[in-house]
Amino acid sequence: MNVAEIIGTLFREFPYALYGSVLVGVSCAFLGVYVVAKRVVFLGAVLTQASVLGLALTFLPFVPVPHTVGAVAVTLITVVIISRMLTEKKTPRDAVLGVVFITSVAARILIMQKTPHVEAAEIENLLRGDILFVTPELFWLMAGAFVFAMAGHLLFFKEFIFVTFDAETAATQGYRARAWEMVFYLIAGVVISFATHMVGDLFVFGFLVVPPVTAMLLTRSVKGIFVLSVLIGLLAPVVGLVLAFVFDFPASPAIVGVASVVMGAAWLVSLVRR
Repeated sequence: MNVAEIIGTLFREFPYALYGSVLVGVSCAFLGVYVVAKRVVFLGAVLTQASVLGLALTFLPFVPVPHTVGAVAVTLITVVIISRMLTEKKTPRDAVLGVVFITSVAARILIMQKTPHVEAAEIENLLRGDILFVTPELFWLMAGAFVFAMAGHLLFFKEFIFVTFDAETAATQGYRARAWEMVFYLIAGVVISFATHMVGDLFVFGFLVVPPVTAMLLTRSVKGIFVLSVLIGLLAPVVGLVLAFVFDFPASPAIVGVASVVMGAAWLVSLVRR
């Protein structure tokens, strides 16, 4: 079976796996530029774990809310807490993120011990990223989150760029950096919670980091970084799914692996340029 036939099979048999992985790849690659530029890369890992914690809570018999609602609610609460703590000077940023990360992981493990065995296994499947079984409902929820995020960034693109890439100048120009950072974290939290629910934390965290870093290795232009990062987020999921189909690999690791290979090639190119 050649590549064209494999892609045709994906379109016929697993259309939402293909559409969903591309949608998450583009969304996370775009938001990841801000995350990497702000030097809060660990924030992506923290928010994915907060999303999974919220999902795990919904498996408890006394928390009768939909999985997506639980994931979004806990993620947004975490965003508010983190955004307040990150603006304080007393505690280093990496320490704040580390505390929230390990607390979320520990809480998730404890909650899973109190869920029925089948449901605990279902949560583990989510963590690995069950891309091939993305439902139409979940895909359209993610599409709505994507539209929401892009609308916010189109409306406030200047403010986000200014606060992210030149915070000191933005402060002198009267921009309220804390308020704009809170808005950014809330938008990112919504996207990450839906994306983690759909494809798993490995995929989401990988694409929040790898495509932006790759783009930054290849260009110094802010516009170029966004374009290259989104392009990788668009193409790597397709190539990764094809390789997963050919070699019988898990989908999420294959997709992240493709993006990582591209990053390695970009690093070699940057060395040659020097």
